[in-house]
Amino acid sequence: MRDGVRPLVSVMVPIYNTQEFLPRCLDSILRQTYTNMEIILVNDGSTDDSLPICKGYAAKDARIRLISQTNQGIIAAKKAGLKLCHGKYVMFVDSDDWIEPELLETMVRAMQECDCSLVCTNVYMDMENDMIVKRNAIPAGIYATDQIAKDLFYYQDTDRYGILPYSVAKLYPRETLKDVLEHISNEIRYAEDKAIVFSFVFQNSNVCFLDDMYYHYCIRKGSACQSENQDYLVELTSFYKYAKKLFDGHEMREHLLWQLGKYLLQETRHAINSKLGLVVADKPIYTEPYQLDPSTILSQQKNLILYGAGNVGADYHRQLSDCMNIQLCAWVDKNYKKYQANGLDVQSIECIPETEYDIILVAVKKQSIFQEIKSELMSMGIAEETILWGRPYGAPFECGM
Repeated sequence: MRDGVRPLVSVMVPIYNTQEFLPRCLDSILRQTYTNMEIILVNDGSTDDSLPICKGYAAKDARIRLISQTNQGIIAAKKAGLKLCHGKYVMFVDSDDWIEPELLETMVRAMQECDCSLVCTNVYMDMENDMIVKRNAIPAGIYATDQIAKDLFYYQDTDRYGILPYSVAKLYPRETLKDVLEHISNEIRYAEDKAIVFSFVFQNSNVCFLDDMYYHYCIRKGSACQSENQDYLVELTSFYKYAKKLFDGHEMREHLLWQLGKYLLQETRHAINSKLGLVVADKPIYTEPYQLDPSTILSQQKNLILYGAGNVGADYHRQLSDCMNIQLCAWVDKNYKKYQANGLDVQSIECIPETEYDIILVAVKKQSIFQEIKSELMSMGIAEETILWGRPYGAPFECGM
Protein backbone atom coordinates (compact mmCIF):
# COMPACT_ATOMS: atom_id res chain seq x y z
CA MET A 1 0.00 0.00 0.00
CA ARG A 2 1.13 3.58 -0.66
CA ASP A 3 3.22 4.74 2.31
CA GLY A 4 1.83 1.81 4.27
CA VAL A 5 -1.64 3.38 4.42
CA ARG A 6 -4.47 0.85 4.59
CA PRO A 7 -7.72 2.85 4.41
CA LEU A 8 -10.99 1.51 5.72
CA VAL A 9 -13.11 -0.18 3.03
CA SER A 10 -16.86 -0.72 3.30
CA VAL A 11 -18.00 -4.02 1.78
CA MET A 12 -21.74 -3.85 1.13
CA VAL A 13 -23.92 -6.93 0.64
CA PRO A 14 -27.57 -6.33 -0.40
CA ILE A 15 -29.59 -9.43 0.52
CA TYR A 16 -32.94 -10.81 -0.60
CA ASN A 17 -33.88 -14.47 -0.08
CA THR A 18 -30.45 -16.04 -0.59
CA GLN A 19 -30.25 -18.21 2.53
CA GLU A 20 -28.70 -21.10 0.60
CA PHE A 21 -25.75 -19.05 -0.67
CA LEU A 22 -25.33 -16.37 1.99
CA PRO A 23 -22.90 -18.24 4.30
CA ARG A 24 -20.56 -18.93 1.37
CA CYS A 25 -20.68 -15.25 0.42
CA LEU A 26 -20.00 -13.94 3.93
CA ASP A 27 -17.28 -16.49 4.63
CA SER A 28 -15.46 -15.43 1.47
CA ILE A 29 -15.55 -11.78 2.56
CA LEU A 30 -14.22 -12.64 6.00
CA ARG A 31 -11.31 -14.51 4.38
CA GLN A 32 -10.03 -11.40 2.59
CA THR A 33 -6.31 -10.75 3.04
CA TYR A 34 -7.20 -7.06 3.36
CA THR A 35 -8.70 -6.87 6.85
CA ASN A 36 -9.28 -3.16 7.44
CA MET A 37 -12.90 -3.32 6.37
CA GLU A 38 -16.43 -3.00 7.64
CA ILE A 39 -19.13 -5.27 6.24
CA ILE A 40 -22.56 -3.72 5.72
CA LEU A 41 -25.38 -6.25 5.34
CA VAL A 42 -28.65 -4.85 3.95
CA ASN A 43 -31.53 -7.27 4.34
CA ASP A 44 -34.10 -6.03 1.81
CA GLY A 45 -37.21 -7.71 3.17
CA SER A 46 -36.13 -11.35 2.89
CA THR A 47 -38.85 -13.87 3.67
CA ASP A 48 -36.53 -16.86 4.11
CA ASP A 49 -33.86 -17.39 6.78
CA SER A 50 -31.45 -14.79 5.40
CA LEU A 51 -32.03 -12.40 8.32
CA PRO A 52 -31.25 -14.95 11.08
CA ILE A 53 -28.10 -15.92 9.18
CA CYS A 54 -27.05 -12.26 9.04
CA LYS A 55 -27.69 -11.83 12.76
CA GLY A 56 -25.57 -14.88 13.51
CA TYR A 57 -22.60 -13.54 11.56
CA ALA A 58 -22.97 -10.04 13.05
CA ALA A 59 -22.84 -11.53 16.57
CA LYS A 60 -19.53 -13.24 15.79
CA ASP A 61 -17.60 -10.41 14.06
CA ALA A 62 -17.63 -6.78 15.20
CA ARG A 63 -16.83 -5.58 11.68
CA ILE A 64 -20.30 -6.65 10.49
CA ARG A 65 -23.18 -4.18 10.69
CA LEU A 66 -26.74 -5.12 9.77
CA ILE A 67 -29.71 -3.13 8.57
CA SER A 68 -33.09 -4.67 7.74
CA GLN A 69 -35.90 -2.98 5.80
CA THR A 70 -39.04 -3.83 3.86
CA ASN A 71 -38.40 -4.89 0.28
CA GLN A 72 -37.67 -1.74 -1.74
CA GLY A 73 -35.36 -2.94 -4.50
CA ILE A 74 -31.64 -3.03 -5.05
CA ILE A 75 -31.05 0.72 -5.52
CA ALA A 76 -32.91 1.55 -2.31
CA ALA A 77 -30.96 -1.17 -0.49
CA LYS A 78 -27.64 0.24 -1.67
CA LYS A 79 -28.63 3.77 -0.69
CA ALA A 80 -29.62 2.55 2.78
CA GLY A 81 -26.37 0.65 3.18
CA LEU A 82 -24.31 3.60 2.02
CA LYS A 83 -25.67 5.68 4.90
CA LEU A 84 -23.95 3.25 7.29
CA CYS A 85 -20.64 3.21 5.43
CA HIS A 86 -17.59 4.93 6.92
CA GLY A 87 -14.96 3.54 4.55
CA LYS A 88 -12.94 5.64 2.14
CA TYR A 89 -13.85 3.10 -0.53
CA VAL A 90 -16.87 0.87 -1.16
CA MET A 91 -17.11 -2.57 -2.75
CA PHE A 92 -20.37 -4.41 -3.55
CA VAL A 93 -20.79 -8.18 -3.29
CA ASP A 94 -24.04 -9.86 -4.34
CA SER A 95 -25.27 -12.21 -1.63
CA ASP A 96 -25.34 -15.29 -3.89
CA ASP A 97 -21.81 -14.68 -5.19
CA TRP A 98 -18.42 -15.21 -3.56
CA ILE A 99 -14.95 -13.70 -3.81
CA GLU A 100 -11.41 -15.01 -3.59
CA PRO A 101 -9.16 -13.76 -0.75
CA GLU A 102 -7.03 -11.42 -2.89
CA LEU A 103 -9.82 -9.31 -4.42
CA LEU A 104 -10.00 -6.42 -1.99
CA GLU A 105 -6.24 -6.20 -1.44
CA THR A 106 -5.64 -6.06 -5.20
CA MET A 107 -8.20 -3.33 -5.84
CA VAL A 108 -7.14 -1.11 -2.95
CA ARG A 109 -3.52 -1.31 -4.06
CA ALA A 110 -4.48 -0.34 -7.62
CA MET A 111 -6.67 2.53 -6.43
CA GLN A 112 -3.79 4.00 -4.44
CA GLU A 113 -0.91 3.31 -6.78
CA CYS A 114 -2.74 4.37 -9.95
CA ASP A 115 -4.39 7.45 -8.41
CA CYS A 116 -7.72 6.67 -10.06
CA SER A 117 -11.39 7.00 -9.12
CA LEU A 118 -12.62 3.54 -10.12
CA VAL A 119 -10.98 0.12 -10.26
CA CYS A 120 -12.50 -2.61 -12.45
CA THR A 121 -11.59 -6.29 -12.48
CA ASN A 122 -12.83 -9.25 -14.50
CA VAL A 123 -15.20 -11.96 -13.24
CA TYR A 124 -15.81 -15.68 -13.36
CA MET A 125 -19.35 -16.64 -14.34
CA ASP A 126 -20.13 -19.72 -12.25
CA MET A 127 -22.96 -21.84 -13.62
CA GLU A 128 -24.29 -25.16 -12.38
CA ASN A 129 -22.06 -27.28 -14.61
CA ASP A 130 -19.62 -24.82 -16.08
CA MET A 131 -17.54 -21.72 -15.44
CA ILE A 132 -16.62 -19.10 -18.02
CA VAL A 133 -14.50 -15.97 -17.94
CA LYS A 134 -16.04 -12.54 -18.50
CA ARG A 135 -13.57 -9.75 -19.20
CA ASN A 136 -13.82 -6.04 -19.68
CA ALA A 137 -13.22 -5.56 -23.40
CA ILE A 138 -11.21 -2.41 -22.71
CA PRO A 139 -7.63 -3.65 -22.18
CA ALA A 140 -5.90 -3.38 -18.81
CA GLY A 141 -4.57 0.09 -18.13
CA ILE A 142 -5.48 3.53 -16.81
CA TYR A 143 -7.78 5.71 -18.88
CA ALA A 144 -9.33 9.13 -18.68
CA THR A 145 -13.05 8.58 -19.22
CA ASP A 146 -13.15 10.86 -22.26
CA GLN A 147 -10.72 8.40 -23.91
CA ILE A 148 -13.05 5.43 -23.53
CA ALA A 149 -16.56 6.92 -23.39
CA LYS A 150 -17.60 5.60 -26.79
CA ASP A 151 -16.38 2.11 -25.89
CA LEU A 152 -17.97 1.77 -22.45
CA PHE A 153 -21.27 0.30 -23.59
CA TYR A 154 -20.17 -1.69 -26.63
CA TYR A 155 -16.46 -1.96 -27.31
CA GLN A 156 -15.53 -0.75 -30.81
CA ASP A 157 -19.11 -1.44 -31.93
CA THR A 158 -18.93 -5.17 -31.22
CA ASP A 159 -21.36 -6.91 -28.86
CA ARG A 160 -18.77 -6.97 -26.06
CA TYR A 161 -19.19 -4.62 -23.13
CA GLY A 162 -16.25 -2.25 -22.87
CA ILE A 163 -16.77 -2.23 -19.11
CA LEU A 164 -18.59 -5.15 -17.53
CA PRO A 165 -21.97 -3.70 -16.53
CA TYR A 166 -21.95 -5.13 -13.02
CA SER A 167 -21.63 -2.98 -9.92
CA VAL A 168 -19.59 -5.82 -8.40
CA ALA A 169 -15.89 -6.55 -9.00
CA LYS A 170 -15.23 -2.82 -8.73
CA LEU A 171 -13.95 -0.43 -6.07
CA TYR A 172 -15.51 3.03 -5.66
CA PRO A 173 -14.63 6.12 -3.60
CA ARG A 174 -17.51 6.43 -1.15
CA GLU A 175 -18.18 10.15 -1.61
CA THR A 176 -18.43 9.90 -5.40
CA LEU A 177 -20.62 6.82 -5.15
CA LYS A 178 -22.92 8.69 -2.79
CA ASP A 179 -23.34 11.50 -5.33
CA VAL A 180 -24.07 9.01 -8.12
CA LEU A 181 -26.70 7.03 -6.18
CA GLU A 182 -28.54 10.18 -5.15
CA HIS A 183 -29.41 10.77 -8.82
CA ILE A 184 -30.61 7.22 -9.55
CA SER A 185 -34.29 6.51 -8.90
CA ASN A 186 -35.31 3.62 -6.67
CA GLU A 187 -37.74 2.70 -9.46
CA ILE A 188 -34.85 1.35 -11.56
CA ARG A 189 -35.04 -2.34 -10.71
CA TYR A 190 -33.63 -3.74 -13.95
CA ALA A 191 -30.14 -2.90 -15.28
CA GLU A 192 -29.51 -0.87 -12.13
CA ASP A 193 -25.88 -2.02 -12.28
CA LYS A 194 -25.50 -0.31 -15.65
CA ALA A 195 -27.08 2.85 -14.28
CA ILE A 196 -24.51 2.93 -11.48
CA VAL A 197 -21.49 2.05 -13.59
CA PHE A 198 -22.21 4.39 -16.51
CA SER A 199 -23.11 7.25 -14.18
CA PHE A 200 -19.93 6.72 -12.22
CA VAL A 201 -17.65 6.58 -15.22
CA PHE A 202 -19.12 9.77 -16.68
CA GLN A 203 -17.62 11.74 -13.79
CA ASN A 204 -14.59 12.84 -15.84
CA SER A 205 -12.27 10.69 -13.77
CA ASN A 206 -9.53 8.13 -14.32
CA VAL A 207 -10.48 4.46 -14.47
CA CYS A 208 -8.12 1.55 -13.83
CA PHE A 209 -8.82 -1.75 -15.59
CA LEU A 210 -7.04 -4.79 -14.14
CA ASP A 211 -6.50 -8.22 -15.68
CA ASP A 212 -7.06 -9.78 -12.25
CA MET A 213 -10.00 -12.08 -11.68
CA TYR A 214 -11.16 -12.92 -8.16
CA TYR A 215 -14.94 -12.42 -8.28
CA HIS A 216 -17.33 -15.34 -8.83
CA TYR A 217 -20.63 -14.17 -10.33
CA CYS A 218 -23.02 -17.06 -9.84
CA ILE A 219 -25.81 -17.85 -12.30
CA ARG A 220 -28.50 -19.99 -10.68
CA LYS A 221 -32.04 -21.08 -11.36
CA GLY A 222 -34.50 -18.88 -9.55
CA SER A 223 -32.30 -15.79 -9.55
CA ALA A 224 -33.81 -12.55 -10.83
CA CYS A 225 -31.93 -12.71 -14.13
CA GLN A 226 -33.16 -16.28 -14.75
CA SER A 227 -36.80 -15.88 -13.71
CA GLU A 228 -39.93 -14.93 -15.62
CA ASN A 229 -40.84 -11.29 -15.08
CA GLN A 230 -43.98 -9.86 -16.65
CA ASP A 231 -42.85 -6.33 -15.66
CA TYR A 232 -39.58 -6.76 -17.55
CA LEU A 233 -40.37 -4.23 -20.27
CA VAL A 234 -41.63 -1.70 -17.72
CA GLU A 235 -38.40 -2.02 -15.76
CA LEU A 236 -36.37 -1.83 -18.96
CA THR A 237 -38.14 1.43 -19.80
CA SER A 238 -37.15 2.92 -16.43
CA PHE A 239 -33.51 2.19 -17.22
CA TYR A 240 -33.89 3.54 -20.76
CA LYS A 241 -35.24 6.87 -19.50
CA TYR A 242 -32.37 7.24 -17.05
CA ALA A 243 -29.67 6.23 -19.53
CA LYS A 244 -31.06 8.48 -22.27
CA LYS A 245 -30.99 11.46 -19.95
CA LEU A 246 -27.43 10.58 -18.93
CA PHE A 247 -26.26 10.15 -22.54
CA ASP A 248 -28.14 13.25 -23.77
CA GLY A 249 -25.79 15.41 -21.75
CA HIS A 250 -22.60 13.79 -23.04
CA GLU A 251 -20.43 15.13 -25.84
CA MET A 252 -20.63 11.73 -27.56
CA ARG A 253 -24.44 11.80 -27.35
CA GLU A 254 -25.15 10.52 -30.86
CA HIS A 255 -22.87 7.51 -30.58
CA LEU A 256 -24.03 6.57 -27.07
CA LEU A 257 -27.72 6.85 -27.95
CA TRP A 258 -27.16 4.57 -30.95
CA GLN A 259 -25.57 2.01 -28.64
CA LEU A 260 -28.45 2.40 -26.18
CA GLY A 261 -30.89 1.68 -29.00
CA LYS A 262 -28.95 -1.42 -29.96
CA TYR A 263 -29.07 -2.61 -26.35
CA LEU A 264 -32.81 -1.98 -26.08
CA LEU A 265 -33.43 -3.98 -29.25
CA GLN A 266 -31.46 -6.93 -27.89
CA GLU A 267 -33.22 -6.80 -24.53
CA THR A 268 -36.68 -6.56 -26.12
CA ARG A 269 -36.00 -9.69 -28.15
CA HIS A 270 -34.79 -11.41 -24.99
CA ALA A 271 -37.95 -10.32 -23.17
CA ILE A 272 -40.25 -11.71 -25.85
CA ASN A 273 -38.41 -15.02 -26.04
CA SER A 274 -37.54 -15.60 -22.39
CA LYS A 275 -38.91 -13.20 -19.79
CA LEU A 276 -42.60 -12.54 -20.45
CA GLY A 277 -43.92 -16.10 -20.38
CA LEU A 278 -45.06 -15.98 -24.00
CA VAL A 279 -43.27 -19.03 -25.37
CA VAL A 280 -42.49 -22.58 -24.34
CA ALA A 281 -38.92 -23.82 -24.10
CA ASP A 282 -36.97 -24.23 -27.37
CA LYS A 283 -39.67 -22.49 -29.46
CA PRO A 284 -38.57 -18.85 -29.60
CA ILE A 285 -40.69 -16.24 -31.35
CA TYR A 286 -37.57 -14.55 -32.67
CA THR A 287 -34.40 -16.37 -33.67
CA GLU A 288 -31.30 -14.25 -34.04
CA PRO A 289 -29.23 -15.39 -37.05
CA TYR A 290 -25.61 -16.14 -36.42
CA GLN A 291 -23.46 -13.34 -37.77
CA LEU A 292 -20.00 -13.77 -39.20
CA ASP A 293 -17.03 -11.86 -37.79
CA PRO A 294 -15.91 -9.72 -40.78
CA SER A 295 -12.29 -9.89 -39.60
CA THR A 296 -12.12 -13.49 -40.85
CA ILE A 297 -12.66 -12.35 -44.44
CA LEU A 298 -10.02 -10.21 -46.10
CA SER A 299 -10.88 -7.47 -48.57
CA GLN A 300 -9.24 -9.25 -51.53
CA GLN A 301 -11.14 -11.67 -53.74
CA LYS A 302 -11.14 -15.10 -52.09
CA ASN A 303 -12.19 -18.58 -53.11
CA LEU A 304 -13.79 -19.99 -50.01
CA ILE A 305 -14.94 -23.38 -48.74
CA LEU A 306 -17.54 -23.17 -46.01
CA TYR A 307 -17.19 -26.00 -43.49
CA GLY A 308 -20.34 -26.62 -41.46
CA ALA A 309 -24.02 -26.79 -42.41
CA GLY A 310 -25.63 -26.52 -38.97
CA ASN A 311 -27.36 -23.40 -37.66
CA VAL A 312 -24.20 -21.28 -37.83
CA GLY A 313 -23.19 -22.57 -41.25
CA ALA A 314 -26.66 -22.07 -42.73
CA ASP A 315 -26.74 -18.44 -41.57
CA TYR A 316 -23.22 -17.84 -42.89
CA HIS A 317 -24.07 -19.47 -46.23
CA ARG A 318 -26.85 -16.94 -46.82
CA GLN A 319 -24.52 -14.06 -45.98
CA LEU A 320 -21.56 -15.30 -48.02
CA SER A 321 -23.75 -15.86 -51.08
CA ASP A 322 -24.28 -12.09 -51.26
CA CYS A 323 -20.61 -11.14 -50.97
CA MET A 324 -19.10 -9.82 -54.17
CA ASN A 325 -15.55 -10.45 -52.97
CA ILE A 326 -16.20 -14.09 -52.02
CA GLN A 327 -16.42 -17.00 -54.42
CA LEU A 328 -18.10 -19.79 -52.50
CA CYS A 329 -16.61 -22.82 -54.20
CA ALA A 330 -17.87 -25.55 -51.85
CA TRP A 331 -20.05 -26.13 -48.80
CA VAL A 332 -18.97 -29.19 -46.82
CA ASP A 333 -19.95 -31.09 -43.68
CA LYS A 334 -19.19 -34.52 -42.24
CA ASN A 335 -22.95 -35.14 -42.03
CA TYR A 336 -23.51 -34.04 -45.60
CA LYS A 337 -26.02 -36.80 -46.39
CA LYS A 338 -28.45 -35.45 -43.76
CA TYR A 339 -28.30 -31.97 -45.30
CA GLN A 340 -28.54 -33.27 -48.85
CA ALA A 341 -31.74 -35.08 -47.84
CA ASN A 342 -33.12 -31.64 -46.92
CA GLY A 343 -32.28 -30.29 -50.37
CA LEU A 344 -29.05 -28.46 -49.48
CA ASP A 345 -26.02 -28.55 -51.76
CA VAL A 346 -23.63 -29.80 -49.07
CA GLN A 347 -20.71 -32.06 -49.98
CA SER A 348 -18.45 -34.47 -48.13
CA ILE A 349 -15.23 -33.04 -46.65
CA GLU A 350 -13.44 -35.52 -48.94
CA CYS A 351 -14.01 -33.08 -51.79
CA ILE A 352 -11.73 -30.46 -50.21
CA PRO A 353 -8.42 -31.75 -51.71
CA GLU A 354 -10.04 -31.75 -55.16
CA THR A 355 -11.25 -28.14 -54.89
CA GLU A 356 -9.32 -24.95 -55.66
CA TYR A 357 -9.66 -22.61 -52.70
CA ASP A 358 -7.86 -19.91 -50.74
CA ILE A 359 -9.42 -20.39 -47.31
CA ILE A 360 -11.64 -22.81 -45.42
CA LEU A 361 -14.06 -21.03 -43.11
CA VAL A 362 -15.21 -23.24 -40.24
CA ALA A 363 -18.71 -22.24 -39.08
CA VAL A 364 -19.13 -23.39 -35.47
CA LYS A 365 -20.00 -21.60 -32.24
CA LYS A 366 -17.26 -22.91 -29.96
CA GLN A 367 -13.53 -22.48 -30.40
CA SER A 368 -12.90 -25.93 -28.90
CA ILE A 369 -14.91 -27.56 -31.70
CA PHE A 370 -13.05 -25.46 -34.26
CA GLN A 371 -9.73 -26.73 -32.90
CA GLU A 372 -10.91 -30.34 -33.30
CA ILE A 373 -11.98 -29.71 -36.89
CA LYS A 374 -8.75 -27.84 -37.63
CA SER A 375 -6.66 -30.78 -36.37
CA GLU A 376 -8.65 -33.20 -38.52
CA LEU A 377 -8.22 -31.02 -41.63
CA MET A 378 -4.48 -30.69 -41.01
CA SER A 379 -4.24 -34.49 -40.74
CA MET A 380 -5.67 -34.55 -44.29
CA GLY A 381 -2.68 -32.47 -45.44
CA ILE A 382 -4.47 -29.10 -45.47
CA ALA A 383 -2.24 -26.13 -44.63
CA GLU A 384 -2.94 -24.62 -41.21
CA GLU A 385 -2.89 -21.02 -42.45
CA THR A 386 -5.82 -21.68 -44.79
CA ILE A 387 -8.14 -22.81 -41.97
CA LEU A 388 -10.05 -19.97 -40.28
CA TRP A 389 -12.65 -19.94 -37.53
CA GLY A 390 -15.81 -18.03 -38.40
CA ARG A 391 -16.43 -16.81 -34.85
CA PRO A 392 -20.10 -15.78 -34.51
CA TYR A 393 -20.33 -12.07 -34.00
CA GLY A 394 -23.32 -9.90 -33.15
CA ALA A 395 -22.75 -6.90 -35.41
CA PRO A 396 -24.35 -6.81 -38.88
CA PHE A 397 -22.29 -8.60 -41.49
CA GLU A 398 -20.59 -6.37 -44.03
CA CYS A 399 -18.61 -7.54 -47.03
CA GLY A 400 -15.46 -5.73 -48.11
CA MET A 401 -15.12 -4.53 -51.68
